[in-house]
Amino acid sequence: MNLDGLETDIHGNIVSRAVMGWITAPVAGMFVLLGLKYAETPEQLKTAGKIIQFGLLPAQALELAEMLTKQARSILDAPRPNEPPN
Repeated sequence: MNLDGLETDIHGNIVSRAVMGWITAPVAGMFVLLGLKYAETPEQLKTAGKIIQFGLLPAQALELAEMLTKQARSILDAPRPNEPPN
């Protein structure tokens, strides 16, 4: 997995923000609007947070959905420590 280009802090750690919600909508039959509501700080988790919006071509939306599903499935299907194998 190539993580080049991701935002990092002064220690080289990848910066991440908590996703608090999202909205999607088709726009003009041409693209999918994706709005991500997120928090940059723990304090923002208690408030409205921030939102950023993206316009995705339908093919991009499908590719993103596929990649998110693949990554989530790999986490959910991974053996857990202290859990007996099936």
